[in-house]
Amino acid sequence: MTNEVGIKIFRQEAKFIAGAASAHQLPKIALPQVAFVGKSNVGKSSLINTVCRRKNLARVSHTPGRTQQINFFSIAEKLVIVDLPGYGFAKVPLREKQNWERLILCYLQNTPNLKLVNLLVDARRGIKDNDLKVIQLLQSCNKEIQLVFTKTDKVTLKNEFKLETKNYLESLGYFSCNVILSSSKNGLGAKELQISLTQCVK
Repeated sequence: MTNEVGIKIFRQEAKFIAGAASAHQLPKIALPQVAFVGKSNVGKSSLINTVCRRKNLARVSHTPGRTQQINFFSIAEKLVIVDLPGYGFAKVPLREKQNWERLILCYLQNTPNLKLVNLLVDARRGIKDNDLKVIQLLQSCNKEIQLVFTKTDKVTLKNEFKLETKNYLESLGYFSCNVILSSSKNGLGAKELQISLTQCVK
C-alpha cells in the first residue's frame, strides 16, 4: 500500500465501535489495531480527532482523566484506533487508577494484532519518569513504540528538539523508536502520523 493510497482511508467512515471498562468487556477484533496512550492532559483525544479528520470522534475534555475506559474506533473497516486511559494527573481514586493499569496491561498482553503503540508526550514538558515506565512496559509486552510529541506549535527549533530527543532515547537504549512532532492546533505531523498508521494495514 503506497502512502497516498493508505492515507485515503482517513477520508472514509470513522466510527466508535466499542468501549471496555473491564477485561471481560474487551472486544475480539480481527483488524489490525494501533493504540494511543499518554498522560491525562497530553491532548490525546484532540490528536486522534485530527488524524482521523473528525471533530468529535474521540471525546475531548478539559478535565484530565475523563477517558475511563478503552475506546475502539474503526477507520474504513480496515484499521482500529484504540484510545487508552490517560495516566499521571487524573484526579481519581487510587483504586480506580489501579483498575485502569490492570485493564491496560490485560489489553497489551492479549492483543496480538496490536501493531503499534503511539506514546504521546507534551513537548513543553518533555519525557518524564512515568513516560519511561510506559516505554518499559510496552517493551516487556513486545510492542512497537512510536513517540509522538504533542503541542509542538509551542516549541521552537523543532529539528534540534527532535534530534535531541532521539539522542536521549538512544542513550537509554531505545534505538528503534520513531519520533513524530505533532500539533492539533495547526495539523503539524498529521499526515506523517497517518502514513505510519496505515503501514500497519496489510
